[in-house]
Formats: sequence, structure tokens, C-alpha cells
Amino acid sequence: MLRAIRTSMLRLYRRMLGTWQLYEKQELFDWRNKRRHDRQMATLLKLGNALAYSQADPDTIKATALYRRCAAIVALLTPMDPDGAAFVRVGRDHDGGYVMVDRLQPDIVEAAYGFGIATDTSWDEAIAARGIDVYMFDHTIKVLPAGLPRCRAFATGITGRRKGPALRTLSELLAEHGHAASRRLIMKMDVEGSEWDVFDEAASEVLDQFSQIVVEYHDLTAAVYSAALLEKVRGVLTKLNRTHQSVHVHANGLRLPLWVGPLVLPDILEVTYVRRTDWEGRLSPSRRLFPTDLDMPSDEGSPDIYLGRFAP
Repeated sequence: MLRAIRTSMLRLYRRMLGTWQLYEKQELFDWRNKRRHDRQMATLLKLGNALAYSQADPDTIKATALYRRCAAIVALLTPMDPDGAAFVRVGRDHDGGYVMVDRLQPDIVEAAYGFGIATDTSWDEAIAARGIDVYMFDHTIKVLPAGLPRCRAFATGITGRRKGPALRTLSELLAEHGHAASRRLIMKMDVEGSEWDVFDEAASEVLDQFSQIVVEYHDLTAAVYSAALLEKVRGVLTKLNRTHQSVHVHANGLRLPLWVGPLVLPDILEVTYVRRTDWEGRLSPSRRLFPTDLDMPSDEGSPDIYLGRFAP
């Protein structure tokens, strides 16, 4: 009798457990469906707005506050041509590779700082293959890459004013690794939105130690709708423009851009900067159209986002 009761209770428990597991799966399915639905709606709204703006009178569009906010950001990122420079792609095809000025020799560059590793070390390895020591930082991954020649990886994150045991500011990292006085450095930064705080905190004198900076900016379209974020974005870009000049731009197509009449503002934008003092008197208005032949879509099989001359 007792055995029969235990068997019945076990069957009931299994049935209840199975029901609960099905309920959890249904909740997960519903949540995923909601996220997919929200993304699709956002896509349709952006495309609908882009179509509406394309049909409106250009002068009317340029008088809108939305256009002015977009144009203010684009103006701070418009690339120029460094006279006589050759460009080269550094890193893998598609997401993770960046177009840079081909001044990446050991007699010009003492060390490279790469912020944000995740699962891709192609930029770091390509720089190291040129005979340059690379310092790689990421506090968000469990296993650091090892065995890469000339590459040293650290479970440390780059920060601005946020504090934490695994976080360091740019000036702190340069001091810790013996480059506090060096002016022969380059940088790659892809830190998923934290770049605004990092650059906001960093002194112009520290930024000026880098002859080239490649950065993936995030949330540019969000800044158009947030006064606080727009102020920070414009402040950071203005500060960087004092010491550096944008010479290459590429839209990351993993998120839709914002189209406002003749303007396109990517939400994620890869920008290559050169130090102004290295090219004094040798920067001229860009004649290139973006993307260039060196660029590749961030996602293989997807089209690239056309930016044209990327100027307001």
C-alpha cells in the first residue's frame, strides 16, 4: 500500500514538474517573441520615418530640431584626408577589423592598447605581427587569451569615473605598464558604450599620447533623443577633435541607423582618428565615399550602410 502511494506521489510530482518546465519554456518563448516583435516594430518605424523624410522638402527637413541634432553629431565626426597617407585594413574580415593609416611600424609605434577583447583578438594579433607589443584589457570575460606572440592580456577594464577593483582609468593603465611618458602609442577601443565615460574622464594630454585611435562609438542615435546623452557625446567628440582628426568612418550594420532627409546617423560607428600634430598642414576635405573598398559589412552576408561623404 505504502509503495503504491509513493508511486502515485512520484507520478504526480513528475507531472507537476513537467507542467512547470513547460510553463517556464512558454514564458521564455513569449519573452523572446516580445523582444523580436519590439525589434521589428522599431525597424519598421525607422524605415517608415526614413521614407517619409526622403519625400519631404529638404529645406523643411533641415529646419527641424531632429535634423539639427543629427547634423551636430555628424559634423564632429566628418572625416578628412591625411595627404599622402595609405590606408590598410587591420584585423579580420567583417566585425572586428578596422581601417587605419598605414603608419604602424615599430619605429613609429612603441605599444598598442586594445580595450575590449570578447572573443576577437584579430586586431591585436595583426598589430603584434608588425613587431609591436600589444596590451589587451577586458574584465568581462572568464578566460583571457593566451599564447599570442607579443600580446599581453589583463582581466582589467577601462573606466572613466566609475570605480571598481578591476577597473582603471586610461592614465592609470599607462602608468602601470610603463607608458606614462610615451607619445608613440595607438589604441583600439570597443567597450560597448563605456567609451563616453572613458574619454570624458581622460585628459587631452593623455589622449594626445596616441598617434592613432580606432573606436567603436555606440548609442549615437539614442543621443539624438536624450538631452543628457547628447551633451556628453558632443562634449567628448569636441574634446577628441582638439587633439585628433577623424580620417575614416564605417557604420556597424548590427543596428539600424537613423535617416533624416539627406543625413544618415549610424547607431554604432567605427571611427579612425589620427593625431593632429602628426599631420599639421596636411589634412584636407575628404574626397572619399564611405564605405570604401577596404570596408566590409559588420555581419557577413548583410549589406553595408552607405554614408557617402558623411558630412552635414
